Amino acid sequence: MHFKNFVIISYTINLMNFTERLKKNLHSKYVILLFIIAIPFVNFNHHNYSKDEGVIVWDIKSYYAYLPATFIYNDLSFEFTEKNNEIDFNKWIWTMKSPKGKKTIKTSIGLSILYSPFFFIGHAVAKIHPKYNADGYSLPYHIALTFSAYIYFILALFILRKVLLKFYDDKITALTLFFIGAGTNLFYYVTYEAPMSHSYNFFLITLFVYLLIKWHDSKNIKNSIFLGLTGGLIALVRPTNIIILLLIPLYGVTNFKTLKESIANLLKHWHLVLVMVLSFVIIWIPQFAYWFYVSGKILYFSYGESNEQFFFNNPQITNFLFSYKKGWFIYTPLMLFATFGFFALFKDKNKFSTAILTVLILNIYILSSWWSWWFGGSFGQRSMVDMYGLTAIPLAALLTQVKKNKIINIITITILFTLTAFNQFQIQQYRKGAIHFWWMSKEAYWENFLHLNATCKYWKIAQRPDYDKARKGIYEFTHENDRNAVITDEMLVNAILEDVKSNKSLSDSILKNQENISTNTDSIYSKYAESIIKEHKAGKYFKQLKINHYTSYINNCSSWKKEVERKAKKQGISYKSALINEANSIYNNYSEKYTDTF
Repeated sequence: MHFKNFVIISYTINLMNFTERLKKNLHSKYVILLFIIAIPFVNFNHHNYSKDEGVIVWDIKSYYAYLPATFIYNDLSFEFTEKNNEIDFNKWIWTMKSPKGKKTIKTSIGLSILYSPFFFIGHAVAKIHPKYNADGYSLPYHIALTFSAYIYFILALFILRKVLLKFYDDKITALTLFFIGAGTNLFYYVTYEAPMSHSYNFFLITLFVYLLIKWHDSKNIKNSIFLGLTGGLIALVRPTNIIILLLIPLYGVTNFKTLKESIANLLKHWHLVLVMVLSFVIIWIPQFAYWFYVSGKILYFSYGESNEQFFFNNPQITNFLFSYKKGWFIYTPLMLFATFGFFALFKDKNKFSTAILTVLILNIYILSSWWSWWFGGSFGQRSMVDMYGLTAIPLAALLTQVKKNKIINIITITILFTLTAFNQFQIQQYRKGAIHFWWMSKEAYWENFLHLNATCKYWKIAQRPDYDKARKGIYEFTHENDRNAVITDEMLVNAILEDVKSNKSLSDSILKNQENISTNTDSIYSKYAESIIKEHKAGKYFKQLKINHYTSYINNCSSWKKEVERKAKKQGISYKSALINEANSIYNNYSEKYTDTF
């Protein structure tokens, strides 16, 4: 009887404690609940997983390829891609030749490790469902990959919440979680391009921060193993993120004295540091084995096979941060406020102040030194999404600092909510093509500013990077291929013939120099036109054809036509003159020029 009463009382006390814990810090829990509901809603709405290529597109083809190759086809040589005629593997797998002539995957295996639990779920569904093939690429695999990013994102928010609550109150934590999740390009990479690496890196780096705090609170073998494994996996997903290891010696450092204390502390616990190192290396063993198999080297820079490299003597830091092409602060302006938070972070002598600032500065330098500093087709600077678990801390510090002044607090919060709404709008612009996936220009950005869909003028001023020059560290743009304004030899011949027939002095001069006067006149003119093209002297005709195309295009674009009419009125000239000026401006600044290829 007494034991029964004891059990009832213990159960009641535990239930009360659990209820109290649930009630504690509710604001941040509600924010996470919001994302738990919202992300699936967005995913089911766009259902990219059910489209032609699903979500295994671009870089994801390489990140994912290890899984079906290993667990379905049992062939990491990827020879099955040629032997199996039932699937067009050229659509799904990108391979390259290693120095040993073997087919190899350029990216490392880190993401495949993170994908794997969801891959096995998708594979199990495909095996039991008669509608789908268990080939690694049917619908269940695409759905599994899409929602894998969702799970890691939600886990990251729970972990980040724990980190933030160690330094800040619940309301500040709730606001920070909301702004990081909804106000940055992280949201895009959890939904529309979910299996890209960024939400996974966001999870891993946030987890690393949490484990680092735990390690300093309790220095033991278990925490050392988890910290080392997480650090190794971070580097295995994206090798440049290895700089996150700097957080270990820099945690708690606020001046030179505390730096010496931190180093001394690590030396004191050298055996735990060794455990971290060994744990880091262990998770890399499969990668070392694969690299040795395909290249004969344990360390193999696979990107070098396609002439991709870093230009550390020519970092594009200004472009990386502020350009209209892919500037981090242009397309994710909320992050600018996060950087302002460093002032508050250092003022409070937060243990992460020096550590986070050092890692971010180094990260920006490294990423802006990569040959493709815009990182291909992307919404904003996608490479920075990985570090949002770090930038959340100075953002929370800023929100805490402005909270002390009611007016400044209201202004700051209003701006941040506005920027969050703007981020969501820009995501939809990007999806509809109003923000170009390669890179923008100042003119293109403002042409489509607050336009959900691209204007007709935008398509004439869009630019793209010259990838061949970029691989040499030369950053120039070329003009988007204007399929409606391609000038052919035949068009040039006709333009020259028209000029000849309308210009009597020119036609007389051509006939005068003709030795065989019995030759058909049209034939003489045609030979003249062909010679002009052959000698690459048709530049003025090429330009005129382009100008004619642009004037016609402007006249058929109502918004652009009205803009030209306003310019004509403002300048006091005729519409026709303003139209020619506009067409010339487009040709000079955005058009493909006449070259010796004609």
